[in-house]
Amino acid sequence: MKSIVLIFPYFGKMPIQYSMWRISALNNQTIHFLFFTDADIISESNIEVIKCSFKEFVDIVQSSFDFPIVLDRPYKLCEYKPAYGYILQKYIVGYDYWGFGDLDLVYGDIRSFLTDDILNKYKMFLGWGHLTLYHNDYDTNTYFMKRIDGYQFYKDAYTTSKITFFDEYDHKGTSDKWKETRRKDCWLEIFFDNVSKPKQSFHFISLTRGWKRVLFEYINNKLYMIKVENGKIVKKESLYAHFQHRGFMKDVVKNGYNHFLITPTMIIDYPKSFSLCRIKWYSRNRSWVTLYYRWKDRIKYKIKTLFN
Repeated sequence: MKSIVLIFPYFGKMPIQYSMWRISALNNQTIHFLFFTDADIISESNIEVIKCSFKEFVDIVQSSFDFPIVLDRPYKLCEYKPAYGYILQKYIVGYDYWGFGDLDLVYGDIRSFLTDDILNKYKMFLGWGHLTLYHNDYDTNTYFMKRIDGYQFYKDAYTTSKITFFDEYDHKGTSDKWKETRRKDCWLEIFFDNVSKPKQSFHFISLTRGWKRVLFEYINNKLYMIKVENGKIVKKESLYAHFQHRGFMKDVVKNGYNHFLITPTMIIDYPKSFSLCRIKWYSRNRSWVTLYYRWKDRIKYKIKTLFN
């Protein structure tokens, strides 16, 4: 089996989704998760924690480059994600693949999607940033440095305090460069669910796979997107589900995380009696709440632009 390590430099308070992230990571035992963090989490099983301050990690990053970098706040770390294989190369020796991702999500059965047959065919996987994987070799690990006309150059991204979205699609960053110049090396299947932000729709919409008014069921090591269609409950298995901009969610799971339900506002124990009416209620369209978050987001953006 091909070996995989996922890297998480993370500083500050853990997101509300961390508990379900943790159990879904522990249930993917063949994948190693490596943290560099000052957060109050401990190593266990396949999760390794290296304690360090943000400044100490900045020093690690700076030591990999021969020019002064700008890494003035943890959020700026996003832009360095494609460089982790280069910056942290001594920590990934012996692994076939390395990657990175987000913590405001829950994994399904990763290996059922990223099989060895798939891994053997490609160098870069997914690329959206919630869960991105690279083959561990020098060419792949340094491709973020390659200057190609029409794409961001890494030195420009790493010497400004502005967020350039160097790691993301649609900003001519690293993922776009892979997708558009090395397409045959990229696995870009969409088996995951990136759900709508509250300003777009308070109820869950899978922006990647098109289902609307959905919930998510986690059972053992499997994750399913579920909805009501023609009077029946239908399911679709997911590689992962990403819950961006949902810090208001509450985790009220009491009976352990082997079987739980994710609604737009809560992570709850899976109901013993689960009717169509209950699914419709949990996934209902709340237009007034959506409007509230839409305006809240606009006001925050205007305030931010005034002071920047």
